[in-house]
Amino acid sequence: MIKRDGRRLRYSAVLKGEGNMRGKRAFAALALFIITALLLLAALLHQRGRVTILMYHHFVTDGGETNSLTVTEGKFRRDMEYLHAQGYETLLPDELSAILSGRQPCPEKAVVISFDDGYHSNYQYAYPILRETGCRAVIALNTAYILDSPQENAFMLSWAEVREMAASGYAAFGSHTDNLHNPDTGGDLRTGRNAANGVERLPAETPGEYHKRVGSDLARSCAVIEAHTGVPVQWFAYPYGAGDRWCERELDELDIPISVLTNPGSARVGSLRGLPRFAVREDTDLSALLP
Repeated sequence: MIKRDGRRLRYSAVLKGEGNMRGKRAFAALALFIITALLLLAALLHQRGRVTILMYHHFVTDGGETNSLTVTEGKFRRDMEYLHAQGYETLLPDELSAILSGRQPCPEKAVVISFDDGYHSNYQYAYPILRETGCRAVIALNTAYILDSPQENAFMLSWAEVREMAASGYAAFGSHTDNLHNPDTGGDLRTGRNAANGVERLPAETPGEYHKRVGSDLARSCAVIEAHTGVPVQWFAYPYGAGDRWCERELDELDIPISVLTNPGSARVGSLRGLPRFAVREDTDLSALLP
């Protein structure tokens, strides 16, 4: 009896031990599943909480004329066809503002197509491609250089072309200042110690002087854009990608929610100021930039 009871005790202990092991394995498997699910969810939320902004400037047909600010019409067509085929949703500033401020969920595949300066090639080459592919873009204008009426062989957009594109729904318009692209240097970038470009504050410039120089320029730019499009400006592209906190105050006064720079990166939910953008060149592979 003692041996038999001993065997029973040993057998019971073995069963209990195996049960404990099975329980531990099940707990470990469950914990691993939960951790994996949380990591996947975090990665998904991280991805969905970001929006990629692409930056273009000028378009040409001759591949020999491309540079850091200029791509061919064919390159732009391939890019837009890629976005369309991959199911990306192209956002305009009002939609981006709602998403990044948390008022609207971020689409799984979201991208912003932006043009700077307001070249005629935006209308001549890019606009037809936007219409064909269903993509949309925001164009930041140097308003002092926009033409009153279309001209043959024009280098910049005309207000008639701006109105047409705005009415189509395929383009929205923002400010790139009225005339603060270093007009005294012919647009050339200033270099050296204490050099200021675009809307950067000048050495010894007071807030009042800055407001008179930059605030009044931005107000002119926004007023003329709204007069021609009927839509308040919601997008500001810093000249030369040179940001300044004083300028953000001027943008606040004008109720412009979004400002963008030229440094690479993706915009994150929760921020509307100083958003990064990826510059697109002739050899840029969009599949390497986009999630």
